[in-house]
Amino acid sequence: MSNPGYWCPVIASSELGTRPLARIRFGERLVFWRSGRNVVCMPDRCPHRSAALSLGRINLAAGTLACPFHGLEFAADGSCVGVPGEADPGLCEEFRVEPRSVREADGYIWLWRGPDAGKSESLPRHPALSGLRYGESRTVWPAHYTRCIENVCDYSHLPFVHRWTIGAGNRGKLIHIEMEDVPGGFRAHLLQDGERHQCLEFLYPNLWLLMISERLMLSAVFAPLDDDQTVVYGRTYYRMSFPGIGLLMKVWTRFSQFLVFREDWPIVASQLPGDVNEAQHERLLPSDAPVIAYRKLHRAYTRP
Repeated sequence: MSNPGYWCPVIASSELGTRPLARIRFGERLVFWRSGRNVVCMPDRCPHRSAALSLGRINLAAGTLACPFHGLEFAADGSCVGVPGEADPGLCEEFRVEPRSVREADGYIWLWRGPDAGKSESLPRHPALSGLRYGESRTVWPAHYTRCIENVCDYSHLPFVHRWTIGAGNRGKLIHIEMEDVPGGFRAHLLQDGERHQCLEFLYPNLWLLMISERLMLSAVFAPLDDDQTVVYGRTYYRMSFPGIGLLMKVWTRFSQFLVFREDWPIVASQLPGDVNEAQHERLLPSDAPVIAYRKLHRAYTRP
């Protein structure tokens, strides 16, 4: 099948303020900015002399972005609406930039990946997170995003990579997993004595959720920076209310995810090739059922 395209969360809404924001995603330099209430994403390069538009200024009244080099001004639709120092208004037509399709929802900015003709209106969402608040952290993993995603979908590495943290006491236990299909992804239930003990949910392309209880859940979004680095947005979702809980959850999220994720980094970075579509030589085990499910999804969306 051909690539159907998908919406991919690539930055957190909390990162985007009143100034242009430079980010590299999928190996491309992009600039994100707000035109009124709308989020805009463009290549971070002025078509005039290639200066970074992210160094420019936003005209809040007009909803435009001006290049920092010669002041060329761009509207949210990518059209050039001003060329200072030039008398011919027709010059504007020669300096259009092509904006990327983006949306804002659930505290993320989503980038469309794929042909515009097949663009979907719906976004992948974890229903269990509805109505929950969250604390957030951001880390950079030194690996391809597909390897990072597989790592958090893998129960069997916990007793070895995380032997002193979240995997303590589990070494030597057999891994039994029950898989469940959900729209756009899957759930993987870890069984103990035949009963469901823990559940993770993955939605394509890059949304992961660990359901601890109805009141506490962990999530992560994996935004590709390039082939060798991935920005991971970790969140602790909670349904609790007492003074200071918001600050507490922010601090806890940053500490706990750094404590655990740093144990993964050298292992995940060592896995070659990076993109799992190229890892045809690997032999998978029954306990790799979530990894197998992810690879099937990834091939469906990325293979021609």
